[in-house]
Amino acid sequence: VVDEASTRTYPGLSHEPVHLPLSGGGRGGGGEQTIYNPAGGSPAAISAVPGLGALGSLGSDGAFGSAGALGRQVPGERPGQFAVFETPPLERAVRLTGAASVRLRVDGDGPLFAKLYDVAPGSGGGSATLARRLAAPFRVSPGRDVTVALPAMDYRFDRGHRLRLVIATTDLGFATPAKPASYKVRVVSPLAVPTVPALTTAPTPLPAWVWALPVAAITLALLILIPGRRRPGPERDSDVPLEITGLTKAYKNGHLAVADLSFRVEKGHVLGLLGPNGAGKTTTLRMLMGLIHPDSGEMRIFGHRVYPGAPVLARLGSFVEGPGFLPHLTGRDNLDLYWRATGRPLNEAHLDEALQIADLGSALDRPVRTYSQGMRQRLAIAQAMLGLPDLLVLDEPTNGLDPPQIREMREVLVRYAAAGRTVIVSSHLLAEVEQTCTHAVVMAGGRRVAAGPVAEITGSGRRLEDAFLEIIGETS
Repeated sequence: VVDEASTRTYPGLSHEPVHLPLSGGGRGGGGEQTIYNPAGGSPAAISAVPGLGALGSLGSDGAFGSAGALGRQVPGERPGQFAVFETPPLERAVRLTGAASVRLRVDGDGPLFAKLYDVAPGSGGGSATLARRLAAPFRVSPGRDVTVALPAMDYRFDRGHRLRLVIATTDLGFATPAKPASYKVRVVSPLAVPTVPALTTAPTPLPAWVWALPVAAITLALLILIPGRRRPGPERDSDVPLEITGLTKAYKNGHLAVADLSFRVEKGHVLGLLGPNGAGKTTTLRMLMGLIHPDSGEMRIFGHRVYPGAPVLARLGSFVEGPGFLPHLTGRDNLDLYWRATGRPLNEAHLDEALQIADLGSALDRPVRTYSQGMRQRLAIAQAMLGLPDLLVLDEPTNGLDPPQIREMREVLVRYAAAGRTVIVSSHLLAEVEQTCTHAVVMAGGRRVAAGPVAEITGSGRRLEDAFLEIIGETS
């Protein structure tokens, strides 16, 4: 409800209406006018679009306005289908409350439509607005005068405005005869406009939300800003490449993949992450890369917390769970596309060093779909080393490599760590881990069961394989 008004008497019963004379609206000084119903009843005048209600935007310049000067004065009407009668400009404002009425003499038989327009002063006849977007249908018979009741409404016509009565043969909101017809229309009485002088409109109180919304907005802002003031300052860089504390991850099926895992990796270390299948190694690496969220605990790379999209992940290079290349592109194009996707400058890629590690020769310019498993593996490791990341994570890096390539890969990783970087390797080839890694973390059932330098884990005179089997056997 926008507003409301009240009175002690029913509108139109206790007071004489205001009688306003009507003229022919520029069509012969109030004389008879002829209008036509088109064949099929189309095109029809538009008061309101059925199903969409009253569209107040349908004005003289709208999509549904009539063509020509007369159409601009009576928006939505169709030329030749309507008669126009107008009052003189109002000397004072008139508030129509109820249903205005007029007596017509019509030569014809069929349905017609009566509408009342509010015409504002202005050049070219002024702009016309259909009052409340309403039309009143009525039927006429030959040789009889008819009293037409226009749509009931409450509407204010301001001083200087004119009331325009339109009698039309069509309206989009109603069915009309398909047979063409013509009608001669003239007014035989003034326009009777019911008014209720005692009608009073109570002042509209401000809705409760006018006061409630600012209070709610201030409260919400405080809830957002106050906790924000308690946030710790920006994270500071640390010299520790990787620190994992209390890491836990369980899947929806209830399987506990990682349970309270904690360990730390220093600069220059080559760490072997060991464990049987299902120990939680790959899940740990996926959390380290920000691919999945841990349920609890945290991981920090150089002092910065790891989460999906964390900026510090730019310092990590990884190859986990097999290579993923576009098979129709060459190896060189795959590396170039991968680096461009990072958004970092090309001069930071150190592409030559990566290609030297791949050692693919002319195969770099062949489609990847022609590569063997070992060639794909070397290309994936080269991709992980693009940008020479400070922390390199490799999952089964020697899978598919022949013995000479395994030895070369071992030397590459050792040299990489010797330059002050850190390497984490997950592998089942314990002999290679023993020759490559300086430290190891052994996992079983999602938990850390051993950690430390490889020499301490193996003890004197034992191979890493023997120590590993012994540790796993004790925890099984």
